[in-house]
Amino acid sequence: MNPQKYLPQWVIILLIVILSTIPPFSTDMFLPALPEMVQSFGTTEAVLNITLYGFMFFQAVFMLLLGPISDKYGRKPILTVSIIIYIITSLLASVAPTIETFILCRMIQGASSGGMMVISIALIKDCFEERIRNTVLTLTVVLGVVGPVASPILGAYIIEAINWQSTLAFPGLLTIICLIITLLFSESLPAEEKLTGNLPSVYKRMAGVCRHKSFMTFLFAMGIFSLPFMAYLAVSSYIFVEGFGIAGTTYSYMLAVNAILGTLGMLLLQRLTKGRSNKTMGVIVIIFAFVSSFILLGAGHLNAAVCFIGTTFMAISAFAARPYALGILMSQFDGDTGSVSSVFNFTLVFIGCLGMAAGTLPWPTYITGLGTCCLFAGVLGALLMYATVKAKVPLKGL
Repeated sequence: MNPQKYLPQWVIILLIVILSTIPPFSTDMFLPALPEMVQSFGTTEAVLNITLYGFMFFQAVFMLLLGPISDKYGRKPILTVSIIIYIITSLLASVAPTIETFILCRMIQGASSGGMMVISIALIKDCFEERIRNTVLTLTVVLGVVGPVASPILGAYIIEAINWQSTLAFPGLLTIICLIITLLFSESLPAEEKLTGNLPSVYKRMAGVCRHKSFMTFLFAMGIFSLPFMAYLAVSSYIFVEGFGIAGTTYSYMLAVNAILGTLGMLLLQRLTKGRSNKTMGVIVIIFAFVSSFILLGAGHLNAAVCFIGTTFMAISAFAARPYALGILMSQFDGDTGSVSSVFNFTLVFIGCLGMAAGTLPWPTYITGLGTCCLFAGVLGALLMYATVKAKVPLKGL
């Protein structure tokens, strides 16, 4: 761990916190203005949606590309360049004259966001001892999951106060704080720990991470619980607003409460399982997914309150799984922190995209779809967890 010459630990935590909020701010803040943006650009909803999918695609690809590069050249240069590109493309997107220009800016913005996201996770291991590391991991997970819920609410206020273009400029302006901190930041990866050799050899090391069966099995065992939660975010408005007749404002607050309860549930589980076997949290995460599926499939259609209770168990399961998994996976490889961060983040983004697609499939009802996604996650998570525990090459700390 390299000590910082100019920055105290709380500033590094602030940097990681802001970087963790950028992806949801980038994708969700302007969602309330989509109908207005369609008219403004003179385009269709299908074309405008390319800005969402394109952002996530390039974000995921560059997560894979930039993590291993940071293991060779260090975190600071990758983070600095990513932040500068993100700021520029955010401002350009806010004044884009055509839909084509807007789509291009969003794709480049997604690539730079991938760099910021993967480095922020690597910094947690570089800069903090294990005792503090788990707390910072929990904080980033909370922001990473609460962000998609809170950012449309914040975006709606900004749109009403200024305009929809300001929701695109806001994350870029916020990231200027990250740029200032990064310029004062001392490289966190010690010179003796930087990987040697050419880039192909660096990517071979990441391939080695992917070939570690226990690592990947456990990653999917816990990552799969992001699938039902992202499905929930994709269809929740259809369930509560159109299905149960909840007012739009009330629905927004329900999402916020859902996220708060998910966070409190995660923190409570961490406290209750402290000092117990590391397998305990994994088992509870699986049980909560099953409870959510039983509530949604059995009684979720009765009223909004019952459905809300079911989705709260889903949120707790998704929230608790991520820091638990990342804390174990980050301790498996020495010298490949960037690669581990890349593989972890890419996998969760990939699973999240599958979840959003799964939620909008032609189910009999969206509640049935969510319940089925929870049941699927619980069954697959249990099978993969069992396979991890029984593997010939066990994971450290599990």
